[in-house]
Amino acid sequence: MLKLLDYSLLRGRIRTYFGSEANFVRELQKRGVEMSTGSFSNKINCKSPFNQMEIIEICNLLGIPIEEATKYFFTKKYELNS
Repeated sequence: MLKLLDYSLLRGRIRTYFGSEANFVRELQKRGVEMSTGSFSNKINCKSPFNQMEIIEICNLLGIPIEEATKYFFTKKYELNS
């Protein structure tokens, strides 16, 4: 089911604010979020889920109002059949 989530908006916001996912994860770690770059990669590539506290901290760091978290974390990915 995780493969159905589209994190492209989140990836874009991270690149806009931090330039790279590695820079972003370092900033999360400074804020006390225990997440490695490998763990973040697994989450953003739909191999493991984000938990609630991670979502809240990510929203805070990226200036995303919590009311808008759904479009960054729970947007379904649609694949076109050829």
